[in-house]
Amino acid sequence: MKRENQFIIMYDITDGRTLQKVAKEMEKHGFERINYSVWLGLTNPARDPDLKNRICDLLKKPAAKDSRVYFIPIPYRSLAAMRSIDGKKPKDLDYWLMERKTMFF
Repeated sequence: MKRENQFIIMYDITDGRTLQKVAKEMEKHGFERINYSVWLGLTNPARDPDLKNRICDLLKKPAAKDSRVYFIPIPYRSLAAMRSIDGKKPKDLDYWLMERKTMFF
């Protein structure tokens, strides 16, 4: 299995309704929520016109004024090295790395 870069998308969205719509777009494009406003996925948002255009359109609405969305490409090795501040591996890291197919709650 090829170990691809993943992308972290993080946002600070000022409008609750816009935030919900952006979250639905993230899920629709296969992103996993790893924190309240942080998502992880294989899709490069700069190269996916559907995702990019939809998020940009949502952020143009007056209610979403001063909202921000950023993305960071993360090489597989860097993601695999992720640890919490106390040095522990996140419990879902194997799932995020696609080394485990099922996530249990």
